[in-house]
Amino acid sequence: MSAYYPVLLKLEGKRCVVVGGGWDTDERVRALAEAGAQVTLICPAVYDTLEGIEFRHVRRKFQPGDLEGAFLVVSCPADRSENAAIWAEAEARGIPMNAVDDAPHCTFIFPAIHRQRDLIVTVSSSGKSPALASRIRDRLAGELGPEYADFLDLLGELRAEVIRRFPGFERRREIWYRLVDSEALHHLKSGSPETALQTLRNILDSN
Repeated sequence: MSAYYPVLLKLEGKRCVVVGGGWDTDERVRALAEAGAQVTLICPAVYDTLEGIEFRHVRRKFQPGDLEGAFLVVSCPADRSENAAIWAEAEARGIPMNAVDDAPHCTFIFPAIHRQRDLIVTVSSSGKSPALASRIRDRLAGELGPEYADFLDLLGELRAEVIRRFPGFERRREIWYRLVDSEALHHLKSGSPETALQTLRNILDSN
């Protein structure tokens, strides 16, 4: 089997179809909607767990033509035998598809994800053991607290200035690593955001 190529997709405004009814339906609809996708759920069942989530619900089973205009499709029907027909249409239309727990009908897979606002850490077992990927994700989550998201926000605020002041790539890379490896993160973890920002500013002003 060829290796997977990891990417992060920008889904804002993209039509994403979830064929649901089985395990993981609500999680997939919620995650896609929170990423800004225009989600269509095709499933006869009602999902009270999705109250407050914006999506279109087509209350019936999948039919040919349902993937027209779709950017990607996630399939998790109650009856996995439905995946073959969904897969055939996705392949014919060139639409990436994930079928939950059905590797032969997948052109992409989902990693285990840990989020701290804009910081996204993903772990994948390349489909061999999602449980192991989840356990590793949980261990990393214990080390990457909310201070990392705060640190990322500070670095993001400085990004334009760093690019402007250090136009050469090698020099700019050196400065970025000095910022990242500074004591700023420690100060954020200790509850001192002003000291953290000053630490970063001192590095910039001394170069």
